[in-house]
Amino acid sequence: MPLNRSQARKIMLSVKGASEGPYFGRPSVFYAESFVGRVHDREEAVALRVGSIEMRDVMLEAEPKLFYITDHYRPWPMLLARLQALDTRTLKELVAARIGEIEARAKKKRKPADRSAKKTAPVNAPVKKAARRSGRTARPS
Repeated sequence: MPLNRSQARKIMLSVKGASEGPYFGRPSVFYAESFVGRVHDREEAVALRVGSIEMRDVMLEAEPKLFYITDHYRPWPMLLARLQALDTRTLKELVAARIGEIEARAKKKRKPADRSAKKTAPVNAPVKKAARRSGRTARPS
């Protein structure tokens, strides 16, 4: 069953962790301060962020009756989903997929910091200075 703008907004916000806030002055849906999507104000569609431009292109090719883009969105990993072709389940799945991407990216960002913390030398460990041209050997500081 096709969705209207109000229903689409409510469905997007019903996904656990989703919140509403402005994005370029328009009411939009976020997860952990990352943009998820918004109901488009001029098109009868929902604008959604996806993982990559390549992923967007695959989705456009797989479901041309549901997804499309305008020239405005071409440079970004965004697509538009037609409200007439969109149902509740599909919209929830699209929002959940975006949230999964956001969580995976956040996990990746945390891991390198954890690894580097394990590799740091103790505070009192001696550090060798580079040998000077005069031929003296490096001394611990």
